[in-house]
Amino acid sequence: MTVNRRNWKELPPHISAAHRALAKALREIRECSPRTQAQIAKDACQEPTTLSNHLNAGRIPDESLLRSFYTAVEKDAATSGNWPLPHTLDELLKLRLDAKTKHCECCTVGAPAAAERPEKPAQQPASRIVSSPGLARARRLRRRSRRREISVPQEHVRAPVPHREGDRRAAESAELGWTETKLVARYLADGQNHEAGFLLWQAGASYSAPGIVEAVTSCRTAGLDDAAEAILISVTERADRQAVLNIAAALDGAGRHGDVTFMLTAAARSVR
Repeated sequence: MTVNRRNWKELPPHISAAHRALAKALREIRECSPRTQAQIAKDACQEPTTLSNHLNAGRIPDESLLRSFYTAVEKDAATSGNWPLPHTLDELLKLRLDAKTKHCECCTVGAPAAAERPEKPAQQPASRIVSSPGLARARRLRRRSRRREISVPQEHVRAPVPHREGDRRAAESAELGWTETKLVARYLADGQNHEAGFLLWQAGASYSAPGIVEAVTSCRTAGLDDAAEAILISVTERADRQAVLNIAAALDGAGRHGDVTFMLTAAARSVR
C-alpha cells in the first residue's frame, strides 16, 4: 500500500495519550487519500477547518464526522490502490471513545486547557433550529411560504385527503416506517444538531423516491416538521434533476401534496 506522507504539525503537548493516539490514527487514514484536504472535507460534509482541527488534535471529532471522514477516505483508497486502510472504523471509534474519557481533573478531553483559553462572556445557548443550518432553512422557507413571499404554482397546491377512521391505525403504523426517525428525534432532544442535520441531508441526497416518501412521512407523523423539510431541501439540491422529479411524483402519488409544494418552494428559492 502506498501513502502520501505529509509534513504534519507537531501535536499539542497538553493533550492526553488517548487523544494523541486518535490524532495519529486519523493522520494515517488521511494519508491514504490522494485528494486535497478540502476535497475530502467536502465529500465528508464538513468544513476544511473542522477536519484540520481534528487532524491536529484541536478537537475530538463527533462520531458522525469521524464516520463521514472515514467513508470519504475509504472510497479514495479503494480506487487508488491504498487498500486496506491502516485502521478499521471500529478501531477509530474505540480510540475516539478512549480520548473522550476523562480520567482525572487534569485531563482536557479534546480541548485546550482552561488556562490557555481566553475567557468568553457567557452566552445564551443557541436554539435547536438556529444551530442547525438545514433545519433553520426549512423553518425560514415555511414562514416565507406562509407569508406568500415565494410564489408557488397554484395548480400544484392541493389539500391532502385525510384517512378514514378505520384506516387511520394502519396508516400511522406504515407512516412510522423510517427506522432513523427515533434517532433524529433523540439527536435533536440531546442538542446534537449537526448529527441530525447530517443524517437528514444524507437521506435527501441518496434515498430512492420510495425511501424519501417513507422518511418524510415518518418525520411528519412524529411531529418533526423541520426534519422532514430539511430532507426535502436536500432533495432539491440533487444534481440529477430526473431523480428530483421522480421524488416529487412519488410524494404526489402518496397524497403528500403539501410536501410537493414545499419542494417547489425550496427549489424556487434556491434559483433566485
